[in-house]
Amino acid sequence: MKNQIVQNLNDPDALEMLFRKDKNAFIRDFDEATLGIDSDLIKFWQIRLKSTRQIYQQPVLKNGLAALAIISIITALLARLPLLMLKITPEDFYSRNLCILIFAGLITWFIIRNRITGLKNILLLALPIMVLAIFMNLLPGKLTDTTILAFIHAPIFMGFIFAMAYVSFDFKNTGKVSGFIRYGGELFIMTGLLAIAGGILSGMTIGMFDIIGMKIEQFYMKNVAIIGIAVLPVIAAWLIDLYPGITDRIAPVIARIFTPLVLIAAVIYLVALSLSGISLSANRDFLLIFNIMLLCVMAIIVFSLSELDKSDVRKLNVILLFLLAVVTLTIDLFALSAIITRLSEGFTPNRTVVLVSNILILVNLLLVLPDLFLAGFRGKSLDRMEKIINQYLLVYFIYSIVVIFIFPLIFDLT
Repeated sequence: MKNQIVQNLNDPDALEMLFRKDKNAFIRDFDEATLGIDSDLIKFWQIRLKSTRQIYQQPVLKNGLAALAIISIITALLARLPLLMLKITPEDFYSRNLCILIFAGLITWFIIRNRITGLKNILLLALPIMVLAIFMNLLPGKLTDTTILAFIHAPIFMGFIFAMAYVSFDFKNTGKVSGFIRYGGELFIMTGLLAIAGGILSGMTIGMFDIIGMKIEQFYMKNVAIIGIAVLPVIAAWLIDLYPGITDRIAPVIARIFTPLVLIAAVIYLVALSLSGISLSANRDFLLIFNIMLLCVMAIIVFSLSELDKSDVRKLNVILLFLLAVVTLTIDLFALSAIITRLSEGFTPNRTVVLVSNILILVNLLLVLPDLFLAGFRGKSLDRMEKIINQYLLVYFIYSIVVIFIFPLIFDLT
């Protein structure tokens, strides 16, 4: 956004379009983009953004800490009370509910942050969460393949509800949806940093009590650590809002560093896979893990693309992403051929999920490859590809609904 602002400093209409496209990014980058520049248009925008910042930041600066405390307390109670009141093991409870608790806290934060009001809007966010929570806890106590798959795909389902809150239901706004993808990466980074700090603090605390002969490991993990895990993402979201520039420089650097590293790892893995002679179809668990790896690589590609400034696309970065997409596509074809071989033995939940997810990744890669090639080798724009990626999020959401809610009915009741 900063480079786009710089390029249009003398164009009032273009600046207005940029502001409407992504208000948060515009507000965040305007001061840095106009540093040392003096003009009537810049002064006008400084006055306008001053009042706009007050509106946007009021919930964060004035009411944010109180909202954070309330959300954290409610999340903590929900994370511990059921274990005290119900005869359920922590492993069973958290495998079914921890993901829901984490995202529910984030969604609540963005309802407050974005001032989402109206019974209809609140229900659109709350009802899917309630339905998922009820369904997950009604699944059989004995773990089955479909139950495990439901647990794995719950974050995809909840992530889409989170996206609804982030963009305030405005999915037609490409800038907002792209901003959500970028924000998701930044939130992941901030949560990771806080988790590292929390891990160090936990180790020190347990160690200090151990010196005086008090073994608090079990108590600490059950009553402090698990609550920390549940509320950490909300705290990370609060910090990002409180200090908007805190991850602006970290996220692009990580994206640029990880893209070549993941590319090298993927190429080495592809070569090793070709030379090893291992049959991918022989081990169902390996195929499932293989598929999760592909999804992670796809997520890295999408996040890296969201961190590229579309007004100043760096050719080398786009070429690296194109090569990574090609290698990922090749690996995906290996996995697809393996699962098709296993289908000769009949359909199972794992085989079906691996097949469908591989096809989804394959189609996604095929849709973005032409634009990556044209941007990297012909200098074309990435705007069309950005729209494709944003629209494809709905496909993954529908896929998660099928796996979570339909698969148990198909495979466990037949």
